[in-house]
Amino acid sequence: MSPAQEPVVLEVDDAMPVTGDSEEAQVIGNEFLKTTSEMWLLLSGISSREDADKAAARFTELVELTFELDNRLSALPLVAQGGECVGMMDAVQLRILEALDDLHAEFQGICRARCYGSARLTKAFENAVELGLFAEADAEVLSLPTEPLSVDEGEVEMARLARLVEPDSAVLDILVDVQNEKDATLAVPQLDTLSRRYRMLLPASSVIHRDFSPIHKSAAQAIMAPIEPILWAIRSEIVRIAALPGYEAETFDLFSDALDLVFECMSAAHPSLFDSVFDASFRADLDNALRENAISSQ
Repeated sequence: MSPAQEPVVLEVDDAMPVTGDSEEAQVIGNEFLKTTSEMWLLLSGISSREDADKAAARFTELVELTFELDNRLSALPLVAQGGECVGMMDAVQLRILEALDDLHAEFQGICRARCYGSARLTKAFENAVELGLFAEADAEVLSLPTEPLSVDEGEVEMARLARLVEPDSAVLDILVDVQNEKDATLAVPQLDTLSRRYRMLLPASSVIHRDFSPIHKSAAQAIMAPIEPILWAIRSEIVRIAALPGYEAETFDLFSDALDLVFECMSAAHPSLFDSVFDASFRADLDNALRENAISSQ
């Protein structure tokens, strides 16, 4: 679980000789990071149609600025070569990739929420895809039908949701037991198994973010009732584990990778609940835990 991105100010060693191109690459890279960070903060604050409508114009501006910066960066002879950012500091390149990963996760989450019904943000998202900032597959859900589930679709979806309680509870039990790096190491194969189970329980793309029909609504709510508190408990455990001594050390890397994969699979399996539980405040809590951990380990 990577922490939320923040605007980054690059520090350049005055004693280090730089060419005009490399200096410009550093300036553009810095601006690129600031822009993607602002875009992430903008999207992470969206939780309603009103939020989405307000954010649409600024999101479009930031997308266009990102597109412009990317073109400028690619045009530099020290940067655009063989698809790699040659000549840029490795740390800058890594932070750019991390920022884009976080941004991509927010974009996907809002797409799954169908932009909260905002036509303005939907159009802005489609424009971002056309410019190449996001893949077309990421926004496919925006064009899917929104009519209520049919009787047959509702029956299948309720059966799928009922089967999620078991792997959700298993994830929670595993995380509760993780108190140190030894526990984390032992949890890796269990988490890998659960990732595979979640992949077998993903919803059909045609039913994502479509409501149940009136005939199924009460039954569906009863099925989902025990799931939400489990997800909230999982959220708390993830933040707790991030604060464990030594969590940022290599000894926790395999566990972190396995947890990331489970998290991704859980997100896909719970399109209607996941974003409301693991929202921007979760990312902030996780980031705070990681920062406090880093400070205490110094």
